[in-house]
Amino acid sequence: MRHRALVAVVLAISAQAAPARAQPQEQALALLRASSAQSAIITFCGKHYAIDGTTALRISQTARDVATEVLGQERAHAAFKDELARRYAEVQEVGERQWCTDQRAALSEGDVRIFKD
Repeated sequence: MRHRALVAVVLAISAQAAPARAQPQEQALALLRASSAQSAIITFCGKHYAIDGTTALRISQTARDVATEVLGQERAHAAFKDELARRYAEVQEVGERQWCTDQRAALSEGDVRIFKD
């Protein structure tokens, strides 16, 4: 049951990044974007806000697991590596505090709370 709830959250988060008619591969890539965002939250935002790292890690891993089922392990790993590098560059460009503040605002509503404060 908990796994299904996490998958639902991951799909909801990734829905913002993928059009409704996206193909499975495009949806898998959107899941990897959601996973990279959770990874960046874990890496950078704990310095600025109280976060639920366990939940963020579960969401990230669940998204990666689903994407791996669609893309295959080798392709999913390579795509995630590229996406994570892109995400970290985005954080550096925007600035850690501002990026985390933006994520906190975007994720403030919903059933699962990554940011505790």
